[in-house]
Amino acid sequence: MALPRTWLQRAEEIVEVLRRMKAKHLDRSAIEELFQLQRRAAIDLMNSVGVSGDRRTGFLVDRTSLLAWTQKISHDESWQLRRRKETSDELSQSMAEVQAVRAAMEKEGKTPVSFPIVDQYLRATIASLPHSIRLERGLITIHVPEGAPEDMRLEACQLLYELAMAINNDPDRFLERITADSDTTGLASLRSIARALTDD
Repeated sequence: MALPRTWLQRAEEIVEVLRRMKAKHLDRSAIEELFQLQRRAAIDLMNSVGVSGDRRTGFLVDRTSLLAWTQKISHDESWQLRRRKETSDELSQSMAEVQAVRAAMEKEGKTPVSFPIVDQYLRATIASLPHSIRLERGLITIHVPEGAPEDMRLEACQLLYELAMAINNDPDRFLERITADSDTTGLASLRSIARALTDD
């Protein structure tokens, strides 16, 4: 898996600098400074763009080619930055909400339940919910496996949190399931069972 391009968030600035430059070629040291890269990464970038010259005269990249390459990479891979930012913002918001609830519970002398807020919960949808959560017309059923009381309490809280995130992330599908006719719900349940058997 390729490492993320650390300069992507500065792509617009880099493109503007390349447009204003009068030099026709850039060497490795210029690439290092402009893209803020270490020597090995700068060499890899130059090879990706296309290098001219040799060890005697020095390796160079054409400024116009570098500009076009930078614009293409920025256009094609900027979604990674947006995804990371969205995930980071979502995680920060969720953590703030959890911390606020925990603070309120501690103030009232209650012991909060603690469990990791993993990506599985943050990106939950109605379709991704585990089989222990069942949605029917006007009814939500959550099955908590038998076990020690504290384990069952923790499992219940995790399932409820995952359900809440799924409802938030996938409201249209939730409304379809919670208002569906009984026949449709039964069919959906059969399909869920079939998927479970297939996955196993």
